[in-house]
Amino acid sequence: MRRLLTAIGLISIAGVLPSGASGASEGTVHKVIGKSVQDRAITTWRQGDQRAEFRVLVVGSIHGDERQGMRVVSRIRQDLAGRSGPRAIGVWTIRTANPDGTVAGTRRNARRVDLNRNFPYRWDASLNGGYNSGPRPASEPETRAIMRLSGRVGFDLAVWYHQPWGRTLVPCNRDRRWALLYVRLSGLSAGGSCDRGYYPGSAISWQHHRFGTTAFVIEFGPGFQPRPMIARHAQAVIRLARRMHQS
Repeated sequence: MRRLLTAIGLISIAGVLPSGASGASEGTVHKVIGKSVQDRAITTWRQGDQRAEFRVLVVGSIHGDERQGMRVVSRIRQDLAGRSGPRAIGVWTIRTANPDGTVAGTRRNARRVDLNRNFPYRWDASLNGGYNSGPRPASEPETRAIMRLSGRVGFDLAVWYHQPWGRTLVPCNRDRRWALLYVRLSGLSAGGSCDRGYYPGSAISWQHHRFGTTAFVIEFGPGFQPRPMIARHAQAVIRLARRMHQS
Protein backbone atom coordinates (compact mmCIF):
# COMPACT_ATOMS: atom_id res chain seq x y z
CA MET A 1 0.00 0.00 0.00
CA ARG A 2 2.71 2.50 0.97
CA ARG A 3 4.74 1.79 -2.19
CA LEU A 4 1.62 2.37 -4.29
CA LEU A 5 0.79 5.66 -2.56
CA THR A 6 4.36 6.84 -3.00
CA ALA A 7 4.30 5.95 -6.69
CA ILE A 8 1.18 8.00 -7.34
CA GLY A 9 2.50 10.94 -5.35
CA LEU A 10 0.25 10.76 -2.29
CA ILE A 11 3.20 10.18 0.03
CA SER A 12 6.06 12.63 -0.25
CA ILE A 13 9.34 11.25 1.05
CA ALA A 14 10.44 14.82 1.60
CA GLY A 15 7.49 15.23 3.93
CA VAL A 16 8.55 12.19 5.93
CA LEU A 17 12.28 12.76 6.31
CA PRO A 18 13.42 16.21 7.45
CA SER A 19 16.22 17.86 5.52
CA GLY A 20 19.56 16.33 6.37
CA ALA A 21 18.09 13.34 8.20
CA SER A 22 19.83 10.02 7.82
CA GLY A 23 19.00 6.88 9.71
CA ALA A 24 16.87 6.52 12.81
CA SER A 25 17.71 9.68 14.72
CA GLU A 26 16.13 11.28 17.75
CA GLY A 27 14.47 14.65 17.95
CA THR A 28 11.23 16.45 17.22
CA VAL A 29 10.18 18.06 13.95
CA HIS A 30 7.55 20.78 14.18
CA LYS A 31 5.58 21.68 11.07
CA VAL A 32 2.65 23.97 10.30
CA ILE A 33 0.38 21.92 8.05
CA GLY A 34 -2.28 24.57 7.49
CA LYS A 35 -4.21 27.51 8.86
CA SER A 36 -7.68 27.82 10.32
CA VAL A 37 -10.44 30.10 9.06
CA GLN A 38 -9.14 32.80 11.42
CA ASP A 39 -5.53 32.19 10.35
CA ARG A 40 -4.41 30.20 13.38
CA ALA A 41 -1.71 27.61 12.74
CA ILE A 42 -2.44 23.88 12.77
CA THR A 43 0.83 22.30 13.82
CA THR A 44 2.17 18.75 13.93
CA TRP A 45 4.98 17.39 16.04
CA ARG A 46 6.76 14.48 14.44
CA GLN A 47 8.65 12.26 16.90
CA GLY A 48 10.12 8.79 16.90
CA ASP A 49 12.09 6.85 14.31
CA GLN A 50 13.00 9.09 11.37
CA ARG A 51 12.85 6.08 9.01
CA ALA A 52 9.51 4.93 10.34
CA GLU A 53 7.98 1.86 8.76
CA PHE A 54 4.82 2.32 10.86
CA ARG A 55 3.24 5.76 11.11
CA VAL A 56 0.82 6.99 13.74
CA LEU A 57 -1.38 10.08 13.92
CA VAL A 58 -2.87 11.25 17.23
CA VAL A 59 -5.33 14.17 17.23
CA GLY A 60 -6.27 15.62 20.59
CA SER A 61 -9.32 17.59 19.48
CA ILE A 62 -11.38 18.28 16.39
CA HIS A 63 -14.28 19.77 18.38
CA GLY A 64 -13.18 22.89 20.21
CA ASP A 65 -15.14 22.15 23.37
CA GLU A 66 -13.71 18.61 23.75
CA ARG A 67 -10.23 19.29 25.08
CA GLN A 68 -9.08 16.40 27.24
CA GLY A 69 -7.44 14.62 24.32
CA MET A 70 -5.13 17.59 24.00
CA ARG A 71 -3.66 16.55 27.34
CA VAL A 72 -2.98 13.07 25.93
CA VAL A 73 -1.11 14.66 23.03
CA SER A 74 0.93 16.77 25.44
CA ARG A 75 1.78 13.66 27.47
CA ILE A 76 2.84 11.71 24.37
CA ARG A 77 5.08 14.58 23.35
CA GLN A 78 6.58 14.71 26.82
CA ASP A 79 7.15 10.94 26.91
CA LEU A 80 8.87 10.94 23.50
CA ALA A 81 10.87 14.15 23.97
CA GLY A 82 14.55 13.57 23.29
CA ARG A 83 14.00 9.89 22.51
CA SER A 84 13.80 7.89 19.33
CA GLY A 85 10.76 6.06 20.65
CA PRO A 86 9.80 2.55 19.56
CA ARG A 87 11.98 1.22 16.76
CA ALA A 88 10.63 1.83 13.23
CA ILE A 89 7.61 3.80 14.52
CA GLY A 90 6.97 7.48 13.82
CA VAL A 91 4.39 9.49 15.75
CA TRP A 92 2.69 12.62 14.44
CA THR A 93 0.63 14.56 17.01
CA ILE A 94 -1.81 17.46 16.59
CA ARG A 95 -3.12 19.13 19.74
CA THR A 96 -6.16 20.51 17.93
CA ALA A 97 -7.39 20.37 14.36
CA ASN A 98 -9.82 23.17 15.22
CA PRO A 99 -7.84 26.01 16.83
CA ASP A 100 -10.59 28.60 16.33
CA GLY A 101 -13.16 26.41 18.04
CA THR A 102 -10.68 25.64 20.83
CA VAL A 103 -10.13 29.34 21.53
CA ALA A 104 -13.88 30.03 21.42
CA GLY A 105 -14.82 26.89 23.36
CA THR A 106 -17.22 25.78 20.64
CA ARG A 107 -17.73 22.44 18.90
CA ARG A 108 -17.58 23.89 15.39
CA ASN A 109 -15.05 26.06 13.59
CA ALA A 110 -15.28 29.81 12.99
CA ARG A 111 -17.69 29.26 10.07
CA ARG A 112 -19.90 27.13 12.31
CA VAL A 113 -19.02 23.91 10.49
CA ASP A 114 -18.57 20.61 12.31
CA LEU A 115 -15.19 19.58 10.92
CA ASN A 116 -15.91 15.95 11.77
CA ARG A 117 -18.75 16.00 9.23
CA ASN A 118 -16.84 17.91 6.53
CA PHE A 119 -14.60 15.15 5.12
CA PRO A 120 -15.48 13.88 1.63
CA TYR A 121 -16.35 10.24 2.30
CA ARG A 122 -20.12 9.88 2.66
CA TRP A 123 -20.47 13.64 3.14
CA ASP A 124 -24.10 14.55 3.86
CA ALA A 125 -25.36 17.96 2.77
CA SER A 126 -28.51 17.63 4.89
CA LEU A 127 -26.70 17.86 8.24
CA ASN A 128 -27.18 21.12 10.11
CA GLY A 129 -27.17 22.63 13.57
CA GLY A 130 -24.36 21.27 15.72
CA TYR A 131 -23.51 18.78 12.97
CA ASN A 132 -23.47 21.27 10.08
CA SER A 133 -21.40 19.56 7.39
CA GLY A 134 -20.52 22.74 5.48
CA PRO A 135 -21.43 23.98 1.99
CA ARG A 136 -19.47 21.21 0.25
CA PRO A 137 -17.06 18.37 1.07
CA ALA A 138 -13.71 19.60 2.42
CA SER A 139 -14.90 23.21 2.28
CA GLU A 140 -12.94 24.10 5.42
CA PRO A 141 -9.21 24.85 5.52
CA GLU A 142 -8.80 22.76 8.68
CA THR A 143 -10.24 19.71 6.92
CA ARG A 144 -7.98 20.19 3.93
CA ALA A 145 -4.91 20.48 6.18
CA ILE A 146 -5.62 17.05 7.69
CA MET A 147 -6.27 15.60 4.25
CA ARG A 148 -2.95 16.88 2.91
CA LEU A 149 -1.04 15.49 5.88
CA SER A 150 -2.78 12.13 5.60
CA GLY A 151 -1.97 11.92 1.90
CA ARG A 152 1.64 12.94 2.37
CA VAL A 153 2.43 10.56 5.22
CA GLY A 154 0.09 7.59 4.75
CA PHE A 155 -0.78 6.73 8.34
CA ASP A 156 -1.12 3.14 9.48
CA LEU A 157 -2.93 4.12 12.68
CA ALA A 158 -4.96 7.21 13.57
CA VAL A 159 -6.42 7.84 17.02
CA TRP A 160 -8.85 10.74 17.50
CA TYR A 161 -9.98 11.96 20.92
CA HIS A 162 -13.46 13.26 21.68
CA GLN A 163 -15.85 13.76 24.59
CA PRO A 164 -18.20 13.12 26.44
CA TRP A 165 -19.51 9.54 25.91
CA GLY A 166 -16.92 7.88 28.11
CA ARG A 167 -16.06 4.86 25.97
CA THR A 168 -13.87 3.57 23.17
CA LEU A 169 -15.77 3.46 19.87
CA VAL A 170 -14.87 0.04 18.51
CA PRO A 171 -15.51 -0.41 14.77
CA CYS A 172 -17.32 -3.52 13.60
CA ASN A 173 -14.89 -3.93 10.69
CA ARG A 174 -11.40 -5.48 10.60
CA ASP A 175 -10.05 -2.68 12.83
CA ARG A 176 -12.12 -4.06 15.71
CA ARG A 177 -9.30 -6.17 17.17
CA TRP A 178 -6.97 -3.20 17.44
CA ALA A 179 -9.57 -0.97 19.07
CA LEU A 180 -10.28 -3.77 21.55
CA LEU A 181 -6.56 -4.00 22.30
CA TYR A 182 -6.63 -0.25 22.99
CA VAL A 183 -9.52 -0.91 25.39
CA ARG A 184 -7.36 -3.39 27.32
CA LEU A 185 -4.33 -1.12 27.32
CA SER A 186 -6.15 2.06 28.35
CA GLY A 187 -8.90 0.68 30.56
CA LEU A 188 -11.63 2.67 28.77
CA SER A 189 -14.35 0.17 27.91
CA ALA A 190 -16.17 -0.22 24.61
CA GLY A 191 -19.58 -0.06 26.22
CA GLY A 192 -20.53 -3.59 25.20
CA SER A 193 -21.07 -3.05 21.48
CA CYS A 194 -19.23 -2.13 18.29
CA ASP A 195 -19.71 0.95 16.12
CA ARG A 196 -21.62 -0.40 13.11
CA GLY A 197 -21.28 2.62 10.87
CA TYR A 198 -18.88 5.51 10.54
CA TYR A 199 -20.53 8.90 10.79
CA PRO A 200 -20.97 10.68 7.44
CA GLY A 201 -18.10 12.99 6.60
CA SER A 202 -16.04 11.96 9.63
CA ALA A 203 -12.26 12.07 9.70
CA ILE A 204 -11.83 8.40 10.58
CA SER A 205 -14.23 7.19 7.89
CA TRP A 206 -12.36 9.20 5.25
CA GLN A 207 -8.94 7.99 6.42
CA HIS A 208 -10.08 4.37 6.52
CA HIS A 209 -11.78 4.54 3.12
CA ARG A 210 -9.09 6.54 1.34
CA PHE A 211 -5.93 4.95 2.71
CA GLY A 212 -6.96 1.84 4.61
CA THR A 213 -5.82 3.47 7.87
CA THR A 214 -6.82 1.78 11.10
CA ALA A 215 -8.69 4.74 12.57
CA PHE A 216 -10.98 4.97 15.55
CA VAL A 217 -12.33 7.36 18.19
CA ILE A 218 -11.74 7.54 21.93
CA GLU A 219 -14.50 9.33 23.84
CA PHE A 220 -13.49 10.58 27.26
CA GLY A 221 -16.21 11.26 29.77
CA PRO A 222 -17.35 14.82 30.47
CA GLY A 223 -15.16 17.28 32.30
CA PHE A 224 -11.58 17.12 33.50
CA GLN A 225 -9.98 13.67 33.47
CA PRO A 226 -7.59 12.43 36.18
CA ARG A 227 -3.90 12.71 35.39
CA PRO A 228 -3.23 8.94 35.71
CA MET A 229 -5.94 8.28 33.11
CA ILE A 230 -4.32 10.71 30.68
CA ALA A 231 -0.97 8.97 31.20
CA ARG A 232 -2.53 5.53 30.56
CA HIS A 233 -4.01 6.68 27.28
CA ALA A 234 -0.72 8.20 26.13
CA GLN A 235 1.05 4.93 26.93
CA ALA A 236 -1.73 2.91 25.27
CA VAL A 237 -1.19 4.65 21.93
CA ILE A 238 2.51 3.76 21.83
CA ARG A 239 1.97 0.21 23.07
CA LEU A 240 -0.77 -0.32 20.48
CA ALA A 241 1.46 0.99 17.69
CA ARG A 242 4.24 -1.36 18.77
CA ARG A 243 1.92 -4.37 18.77
CA MET A 244 0.44 -3.46 15.40
CA HIS A 245 3.87 -3.01 13.86
CA GLN A 246 5.03 -6.36 15.20
CA SER A 247 1.98 -8.22 13.91
